[in-house]
Amino acid sequence: MKTPAPPLRTGSKKGRAAAFCNLPMLLLIGAIQFLVIYSPAIDRYMVMVTKGKPGFPSLLLDGRRGFKLVEEESIPESRVRCDFADPRSDVCELEGAIRIRGSTSEVFVVAGAGADGLLAANVTGLAPGMNATSWTIQPYTRKGEVRVMRGITTLTVRVVSPGDAPPCTVRHDVPAVVYSNGGYCGNYYHDFNDNIIPLFVTTRHLGGEVQLLVAQKQAWWFHKYREIVDGLTNYDAVDLDGAGEVRCFRKATLGLRSLKDLSIDPRRAPRNLSMVDFKRFLMWRYALPREHAIRTDEEEAAGAGGGHRRPRLLLVTRRSRRRFVNVPEIVALAEEVGFDVTTSDLMSASAKNNNKAGAGVGDEGHSRMADASKLVNSFDVMVAVHGSGLTNLVFLPMNAVVVQVVPLGRMESLAMDEYGVPPRDMNMRYIQYNITAEESTLSEVYPRAHPVLLDPMPIHEQSWSLVNDVYLGKQDVRLDVRRFRPVLLKAIQLLR
Repeated sequence: MKTPAPPLRTGSKKGRAAAFCNLPMLLLIGAIQFLVIYSPAIDRYMVMVTKGKPGFPSLLLDGRRGFKLVEEESIPESRVRCDFADPRSDVCELEGAIRIRGSTSEVFVVAGAGADGLLAANVTGLAPGMNATSWTIQPYTRKGEVRVMRGITTLTVRVVSPGDAPPCTVRHDVPAVVYSNGGYCGNYYHDFNDNIIPLFVTTRHLGGEVQLLVAQKQAWWFHKYREIVDGLTNYDAVDLDGAGEVRCFRKATLGLRSLKDLSIDPRRAPRNLSMVDFKRFLMWRYALPREHAIRTDEEEAAGAGGGHRRPRLLLVTRRSRRRFVNVPEIVALAEEVGFDVTTSDLMSASAKNNNKAGAGVGDEGHSRMADASKLVNSFDVMVAVHGSGLTNLVFLPMNAVVVQVVPLGRMESLAMDEYGVPPRDMNMRYIQYNITAEESTLSEVYPRAHPVLLDPMPIHEQSWSLVNDVYLGKQDVRLDVRRFRPVLLKAIQLLR
């Protein structure tokens, strides 16, 4: 029988040979441990050697140029894509080393030198005649309106070398969006049309990882709409005018993309965002329970069992001009047709806000937004005269019906653009009712043959201010309930 070999001992030659064979691995592990433990100290030492410090002068002297060159070469490639051709807003998208100094309204694009010695920044989309190393932009969405744009902050964009750029005082790991909160801020329609929807289009695809830098920032505005703003950014908005910092980013967008009146063109929006996406975003932020309006055919079928519910109609009243002056008649008609009717001006302060002692600036507006959004979402049909109250249609459930009553004054085209297209873009139905001269209270002020009643076009040609003064500021509406009846019947049919 063959005797089994004895077990290997630790001190055997074979064991020592195996240990020796693993020596390169041991040296590699030792080198890694050394770097992990001592690299911070080495870094500090190299900083002192290359840059010097009090009591420790630089040992490289002119060799510092070599290190400075390395720093310049580490600057990322700069890319600037602007769109100055859009009729609604100017937008510039910046990539690279971006520095923003709010105190002077300046944006610096840091660029290295190219082979020809000139600053190497890839700049596209500037308007003809604009300087590719320095230009201005006003980050607001009403670029065609000279009067309002006079009051908007102007940003100056400069393409500069590293040595000409101000040093960073704050560094951000997320992109910036810079825009103005001025202009028509405070008008309910313009809050959504000029700020909120463009802000949604410009930032939503970033998933909250974006820093807002806001020129002419209105604190009450951000409080009133905080559910919306907090859903678009994970960071507090910075007041650009009051900031003494130089904020540094890798990406920045100057201006907001405004694609359509109170709506979105998904063909031009990032990730094809649409107004349906915006509506669902609002439902999420305001915790709105109803995504779809009532289906009257289903309710009629349920009526055989005694469970029939009537569709709900909201009649939006106004406290200023363009009011319904025969509200009781309109309510009676709507109830007769088959609606449960509620009247509200939507923007009145709630009782709890009126009684809230010490309410801060914006608290009332914030509560009114929460109350209005939930109230509107509970209805299936909304009826309103052309005006900012119609903006609340964004809170209606899908498949709901919007009825816009257009006052006298050739306002049909404007009414369609502002409030006729958006409902359709949000999977809702729309009916436009144009009143006659007899339904306008202007017929009580001017004789029947007066041009104000017969031919508003010369007034339009004179000035918008005159149109605004006469047709928007001096008339109310007395609906002819017989003429209006088919409109309400059609609204019920559209809910099927």
